[in-house]
Amino acid sequence: MPDASKSGEQCRRRQPAARRILHVVLVALAVVSALFVVSRTAAPYLVSSNLVRSAMEQAVSQWTGHQVTMSGAPEIAFWPKPRVTLNGVTISKPGTGGPKMLGRIEKLSATFGLYSAMRGRPQFDAFHLLRPSFHVDRDENGRLDWASEGLLSAAVRKVEPRDGGAQMLGAEFDATVGAVTIEDGSIELTDEASGRLLVADGITAEIAWPRLSQALKATALLDAGGLAIKLDFSSPQPLLLFSGRDASLSATLDAVAFAARFDGVANLTDGLFRSGALALSAKDISALKAWSGIRLVGLDTVKQAQLTAELARVGEELRLDDLQFDVNDTHGTGILSLSRPAGAKPRVSGTLAFDRLDITRLLSAFSLDLPSADDTAERAERPPRLLQWLDFDLTLSAARADLPPFELGDVAASILATGKAAQFDIADAAFEGGDLTASFIGAGSGFARGGDLTLSIRDADFDAVADHLKIKGPVARGKGSVDLILHTGQPAWETGLSDMSGTFAFASQGGVLTGIDAPAIRKLASTSAYFQLSAGGDGSMPYDRLDYSARFANGTAEVLNARLTGPNETLTVSGIVPYADNALALLGELSATDPADEAAFPRLRFFIGGAWPDPVLTPIYLPPTNPLK
Repeated sequence: MPDASKSGEQCRRRQPAARRILHVVLVALAVVSALFVVSRTAAPYLVSSNLVRSAMEQAVSQWTGHQVTMSGAPEIAFWPKPRVTLNGVTISKPGTGGPKMLGRIEKLSATFGLYSAMRGRPQFDAFHLLRPSFHVDRDENGRLDWASEGLLSAAVRKVEPRDGGAQMLGAEFDATVGAVTIEDGSIELTDEASGRLLVADGITAEIAWPRLSQALKATALLDAGGLAIKLDFSSPQPLLLFSGRDASLSATLDAVAFAARFDGVANLTDGLFRSGALALSAKDISALKAWSGIRLVGLDTVKQAQLTAELARVGEELRLDDLQFDVNDTHGTGILSLSRPAGAKPRVSGTLAFDRLDITRLLSAFSLDLPSADDTAERAERPPRLLQWLDFDLTLSAARADLPPFELGDVAASILATGKAAQFDIADAAFEGGDLTASFIGAGSGFARGGDLTLSIRDADFDAVADHLKIKGPVARGKGSVDLILHTGQPAWETGLSDMSGTFAFASQGGVLTGIDAPAIRKLASTSAYFQLSAGGDGSMPYDRLDYSARFANGTAEVLNARLTGPNETLTVSGIVPYADNALALLGELSATDPADEAAFPRLRFFIGGAWPDPVLTPIYLPPTNPLK
């Protein structure tokens, strides 16, 4: 075991050494503290206030390249850090009508190095701007013309891109910036291209920009038109961005009404976004409408919406790849592209896949309803529609689609909507156990003034169709097919049958016609001059084949062919149906399907009048057949 006496001796030797080290450290700290206090105390006598003030004025002038004046006396403080404050700073440049004010800062302050100030060349850092207001012009080419001269503008002109998403700047332009704090600031942006004046005020910002050649990071809170917005922004190429060239950036906007995020390459001159990840979210549509002033048909039905996509610009086309979007409870994916053909509106094309699609709302959103000279003031106040801003050429698919009162499945569709034409096609869809195809060609631009519809249904369950339509009276229940051609001068989803014209054909092989009891009708015809259809009870008439076709217009349908062929009897009907008045004017006939059974099922003709769904039947008695003929 170690000798205990030796260990004690070693401890006694270490204690004086530790006390000496601690003593030295305390003395050094005391000396540094004393020097700090002495330097701050003696600083007013060692540093020229006029020198610091003029250097600060000169620095601002060099940065902006314009004249800088101040209305109040400068303030210099040395505790806890040397800081100079200029009051009532105005930045202006010569104009045709006199000096044009570019900005005004109520108080502009910055810290400076004491040693550099003692040498006569103070270096400034940690700038603080109290209630600054700036006016920026954006010309028709998208360039920002706030300071066309000065150090910052020179750096913007001289900067070059560098590998790795950075920027490169000559040493003579690579000035130190440091930290910048903005308190209660405002910016006015005049956009010559759109003629709009954009105002943001209440700006509180923290900007970190060590040197002009390095990355810029900023966080800001601002008020834009009454909406509080938080902005987080960073770019490794800020000078390239200010120069109107492609630059990498990350930006996030967050407000009560909406949120947006972009991470990629942008260009302030040409289209803003070049490529990268984009995310948009409309969290409060009502607040967004009130703030933006957007008036658009169909927007009232949207409660929330969000979108994510990968942006890519190919030539003059902006693509949205890997698009994911949610509108209310509808989710979709796809690819979209935005282009602007010469002399035409911007055009949106691509492919979208929906989990569930509301066809009525879709067509309503793509309707064009421009007021004409003879429209009423109320009509003229209607909000615009999408087609007044954009043209569309889209391919659509949906696992489910609502076409009230029906639901379609596995829908493959397309929509073409431009300023000259509008067409909506359903290439294929599952419909009540069968298939449906349709084409709706709008009358002119959009679907708001109606158009021509061609509809084809094959092998659908018309038992279910009748239940969805809640049809009263006789109805065919069985598998069947429909061919419909119609024209309407009004939106198909807002019009009635009286405003439509066209042709209708129905064919079914095997089923029953409810509400028609042939034996009961024959019995009533033998005892009554007339009777209501319901008097025959709730029976039905089976059929092997049923064919019906009609031509309709102006609220009246002309029956071209109506023939039910049953196992024993055949029913034929002809005449007109003034459906606008819910009336009937038809001639019906019951006869034997097999002429050999005519004795058992003699011909019975009757007039069908009154109102649907319970018309009145009046038998027409035929003269007896002459056995000598």
